[in-house]
Amino acid sequence: MHTIEQLSERLIEEACAIRASDIHIVPKEHDTLIQFRVDDDLIEKRSMKKETCERIISHLKFLASMDIGERRRTQNGALSISTSNIHVHLRLSTLPTIHEESLVIRILPQEKIPPITQLSLFPATTNKLLSILNHSHGLMIFTGPTGSGKTTTLYSLIHYAKRHFNRNIITLEDPVETKS
Repeated sequence: MHTIEQLSERLIEEACAIRASDIHIVPKEHDTLIQFRVDDDLIEKRSMKKETCERIISHLKFLASMDIGERRRTQNGALSISTSNIHVHLRLSTLPTIHEESLVIRILPQEKIPPITQLSLFPATTNKLLSILNHSHGLMIFTGPTGSGKTTTLYSLIHYAKRHFNRNIITLEDPVETKS
């Protein structure tokens, strides 16, 4: 018998191995469906006993400093997990359903931030972004759909600015996806 900790870790490692962006734990009437989001497709991975998934959800909520006793309201939390195979940041969102509580886990790999010159930007766009950094003050707003590169671009610029300027840089992110 696997412990809940081992099952949780294995589920996350399995999702990371296939480069899934999300894990969906969806309770049904008699069991619970586990789905992975890969390239915008929701792929059914397996069913589990309801009791096992309830324990996995409680375990992950506890690790994310969420209220494990509250199942009737939505909650959000975050945690980082390091194993021998992976290091990822997870964002958790619960939602009450008619069949208990569902959980969506957003997987945010903590990979090395690429230099701004290695991003898939046109050279003119890269030069424009770098020229904006020459101003002593200002505001940049990044918007776009999930997976479009907003966080990667932002942190590439932050790392560039840290190396080339002696300035105080403040980021306002909701939610924070990368630790600098």
